[in-house]
Amino acid sequence: MRDVKGAPVIRRHINDLIEYLYANQPALVNYGRRRRDRLPISTAFVESAVNEILSKRMIKKQQMRWNRWTVQPFLDVRVAVLNETLAGSFRRLYPDFQPDSQNDPVRLAA
Repeated sequence: MRDVKGAPVIRRHINDLIEYLYANQPALVNYGRRRRDRLPISTAFVESAVNEILSKRMIKKQQMRWNRWTVQPFLDVRVAVLNETLAGSFRRLYPDFQPDSQNDPVRLAA
């Protein structure tokens, strides 16, 4: 493996990841357990990651590469919002789901 081009860089990144996981083990959340226990799961880290990616792309003025597999989930959600079926889809997965009437797309469009 040492003769493979790029192997030392990959090894360093993997070691950095393992060190990070060990150092942050107490802060890591078992999302599977939280979901099974019907506890809320924060999306703050996801929002932060999206903001980070978007700001990086905007600073570097990089084009996002869209293809059918990456854009389809966004289109599915947008169509569900427009068809007013998104809340029903969530209720099938999460029976206790109640949409926030303050952010109701129908009300906001009026």
